[in-house]
Amino acid sequence: MSRSDRLSADLERGFTALEDGKLDTAATIVDRCKRIDRKHPDVVALAAAVADASGDPEGALEQYRQLITLRPDDPMPRICVARIELHDIGDPDAALDTVEAAFPFIDEEEDLIEAIFIKAEALVARGEPITAREALAELATSAIDDPELAFDLAELALSAEDAPAALRWVEVARKLMPDDPGLQADALHLVGRVHEVNNDRDAMIVAWQQVRTLDAAAPAGDLTITEDEVEKLALATLAELPENIRKHLERVPILIDDAPSEDIVAEGWDPRILGLYQGTPMPEDGGASPSVTTILLYRRNLERSCSDAEHLAEEIRITVLHETAHYFGLDEDDLEKIGLD
Repeated sequence: MSRSDRLSADLERGFTALEDGKLDTAATIVDRCKRIDRKHPDVVALAAAVADASGDPEGALEQYRQLITLRPDDPMPRICVARIELHDIGDPDAALDTVEAAFPFIDEEEDLIEAIFIKAEALVARGEPITAREALAELATSAIDDPELAFDLAELALSAEDAPAALRWVEVARKLMPDDPGLQADALHLVGRVHEVNNDRDAMIVAWQQVRTLDAAAPAGDLTITEDEVEKLALATLAELPENIRKHLERVPILIDDAPSEDIVAEGWDPRILGLYQGTPMPEDGGASPSVTTILLYRRNLERSCSDAEHLAEEIRITVLHETAHYFGLDEDDLEKIGLD
């Protein structure tokens, strides 16, 4: 077998391994291909994709930029560079410049959709919601056949302060997967958030009560935690606090439930909140004990919001600190400033 035949066979195996999520195998094949021809465009493309999928943005950027020089008319590496500049480096200006340079070379609808999405994201990140809305307006709902993408577009439209567009994209997502209760719950949750932005409290509560019902009926995910384990982590978090603060919190019990009750959602609370402080903040009560003061932690909501056990433990810690801060009179702006939003 010739070197070029070996390279072609390895590249095919490498891209197949990448598609199957076998990143170690794909990385090994990249090394082997580089020994044959490290400047071959397909080798560079595979190396870039493997680095990207492996969570190595710097390595991916280096390879994608090399691919731009090798294939200057290919929009894909420019779009990928823009995505990394925006999401991993946090530079929306650079991302916008890069993705704009890709548009003259785009002739595939899939590439166009991704480029417009990244452009709108970058514009939102730059604080330009009007221009972001104009970018998203270039996408027709008929062009989208992926419900997850439609849902992402709804989220992005809401970020661009375009509530009507967000509702349109939510409906696209719901119609594409009418029998998926999880996606329906996610869609209704976003509908509730749109109504919240529009100050339509009644419609918001109706949507969120439906979310609560669907979430309650959903099976538990792979990540689970017992009430005892939640309590143990919550108490460990309180133990981190200074003694004088802990003394104030002695009268504030931590209660654990699966999710907010129907009555709590009827009050306008998000059915997917992770925790809730109920009572009078200490600075407002003059130091006297309020009649009812509790911190609630919602076990199933916490489970569903996290990717692994370490993430879950940290989220419980942050939620306890967040709700404890409310007891001491901090509002959401205060919590954002100290990283507990």
